[in-house]
Amino acid sequence: MRGDPGLVPALMQRLYGSDDLFPDDRMHAFHPYQSVNYVTCHDGFTLYDLVSYDRKRNHANGHNNTDGPEESYSWNCGWEGDNGTPAEVLQLRQRQAKNFCCLLLLANGTPMLRAGDEFLQTQGGNNNPYNQDNGTTWLDWDRLRVNQDDFRFFRCMIRFRKAHPSLGRSRFWRDDVRWYGTGPTVDMGPSSCTLAVYLRGASQQDADLYVMINASDQDATFQIREGGPGEWRQVFDTGLVSPDDFHEPADGPFVRASFYVVRSRSVVGLVRGEAQEFMENDGCL
Repeated sequence: MRGDPGLVPALMQRLYGSDDLFPDDRMHAFHPYQSVNYVTCHDGFTLYDLVSYDRKRNHANGHNNTDGPEESYSWNCGWEGDNGTPAEVLQLRQRQAKNFCCLLLLANGTPMLRAGDEFLQTQGGNNNPYNQDNGTTWLDWDRLRVNQDDFRFFRCMIRFRKAHPSLGRSRFWRDDVRWYGTGPTVDMGPSSCTLAVYLRGASQQDADLYVMINASDQDATFQIREGGPGEWRQVFDTGLVSPDDFHEPADGPFVRASFYVVRSRSVVGLVRGEAQEFMENDGCL
């Protein structure tokens, strides 16, 4: 999500379920649900701080800011911290948080969420608040009220995953997955920041899914390599603002072209066919 070079192959392996760590062979026969996928946990930055700070701010811990990891693999989206943050930076941070949510909940394996990330909880840049039993670590429920659009998106993505058994299978995706780039093949070069995933759902009595990921700072035109124009509906697009960033599949707009322009630093999900019980009982919208 930072756009670091050379990470497309690693992203593919993590989305697939980390079969390098849990081998899918006759001797081991591991399952993808034996791996835990996460972006943030109780140690380190919260999700919001991951997209808001380049540097830790641990002075309150009493160790002259020497405690906690020096590298949090974060990116502040162009502005350090929350003082005087421009509106466009705040919008990018929200989009990046949604991108992380998408990748986590689209990956095969067991997803783990850190409490509060769904409404952009912050620790003020503290990445080791082990001795902060105060407002630094307490959940700030006012942020849930302020960040309802982000909370809605997390709810929608959780229900999307639950509605699509293709994503969290007991076995690896194997022959049901095809990998593309903006064109017919994945660009695994050092400067590549794009990836598309097609997941066939028939073996799981599920709809087909097509996901396009653009981690670059420029818009990218993806050729849709499966199906034809009018067969796919756009369900989520993190490059759009709420409520257009997520639709129920039955209400999502049809993609009438054989291509889709994915905005910079965005993730787009398309569905062909519909899961029968998607959000029927407890809609997230």
